[in-house]
Amino acid sequence: MKRSRLLAVVLFVGDFLILYLSLYVALSLRNLSLPSEKLYQSLQLPFLYLFILWILVLFIFDLYQLPFFKQKLLFLKKVILFVIFSLLIGTAYFYLQPQLQLTPRAVLILTSFTAGVFLSLWRVLFSLFFRGKKFCQKVIIVGSCKEVEEIMDKDLRHIGYQIIAVFSKKDIIPGNIKVIRSFAELEEESKKADVAVLTPEVKEDKGFVKNIFESLPLMINYMDFSSFYEQITRKVPLYSVDELWFLENISRKRKKVNEVMKRVIEMLFAIVGLVLTVALFPFIAVVIKLNSSGPVIYSQERVGLGGKTFTLYKFRTMKDKEIDIPWREKEEGQITSIGKVLRNTHIDELPQFFNLFKGDVSVVGPRPEWIKTAKVFEKEIPFYHLRYLVRPGITGWAQLHYQASTSVEEAKEKFRYDLYYIKNRTALLDTIIFLKTLRTVF
Repeated sequence: MKRSRLLAVVLFVGDFLILYLSLYVALSLRNLSLPSEKLYQSLQLPFLYLFILWILVLFIFDLYQLPFFKQKLLFLKKVILFVIFSLLIGTAYFYLQPQLQLTPRAVLILTSFTAGVFLSLWRVLFSLFFRGKKFCQKVIIVGSCKEVEEIMDKDLRHIGYQIIAVFSKKDIIPGNIKVIRSFAELEEESKKADVAVLTPEVKEDKGFVKNIFESLPLMINYMDFSSFYEQITRKVPLYSVDELWFLENISRKRKKVNEVMKRVIEMLFAIVGLVLTVALFPFIAVVIKLNSSGPVIYSQERVGLGGKTFTLYKFRTMKDKEIDIPWREKEEGQITSIGKVLRNTHIDELPQFFNLFKGDVSVVGPRPEWIKTAKVFEKEIPFYHLRYLVRPGITGWAQLHYQASTSVEEAKEKFRYDLYYIKNRTALLDTIIFLKTLRTVF
């Protein structure tokens, strides 16, 4: 198990224990005495289901995203939001279950506030303990590329790594491997290297690699830079994508059962969304018409699965008629006042439930691009057509991690995230993306 996953599991288990501790403390405070064993046990199962929902809230608000304290005020805001949402969810949960014969208003409030305090303290201790030097693998990077420059100054201790040195190929020419050996043989554990990450320019030099192998067998672990970069950034470096990468990572038989199950769930989701869209349509149509002239629904040809085109539907948010503009930065002056509200609340995207119902899009996948911009990207970005191997999505990994493209360079950056999703897509990853999107929407 990767260290980052191990840390996440430890944090998750600790959260559950703390939530039950919070319940015990809340009962003690409520009665000003330790609760009876019978009472505490009777509440454990009802609160178990509630705590699962609270764990989802923690995840949605990025309280599993290490490091926690990049911005202390933002962390505090997330904790406060957790307490508010835990109270709202708890109130609804017990209100919908009158058979529990329980009126835990005071207990629920105390548990929520106590959990907020304890979970915050747990994350402080977790950061201090598990980001310590002895829990991190010391990494030296051998070779140069722009991706190395991107990560060399990052603090990676929250995912179990610490970069202690970076060498260009010119720094370590064949016959001078003793530089790496010096890091592998240091007696001081805090400075001793555990892993050497080799970049493409180093791997391609067979004589250099042979020299390393003969000089340092089993003295240190080795890792391909592409794998290291993907693990810490959650995107694929474009230099690593070629026909062989495609054969190794993409061209697998689809898991038919998973595809069918996903489609069934999306159909149910689309039906619920269409009912909501129909219910809101008269009100949205009126405000759009009163604000500006033009059609209520806007349609545009997009590129979908297999490179086939389809018509995407949205509520119109621009003046008179939507203008097909490749770059978002040029359209700001065209957005109506109501359009800004519709976009900020994502209500303009409700008609896409019709596309979901038809099967044009999935809930999760790469963003479906306008035909004209797609042609530009296909020409300028190698292997861009790999995006068409999966159905485009209403939301996606790249949409969560990067802004809408306003240039080819930005499209390249988003494409790296798309490749990561295409390579690693699973039901679990789709669920994670969906939950993260809920935070963005609400």
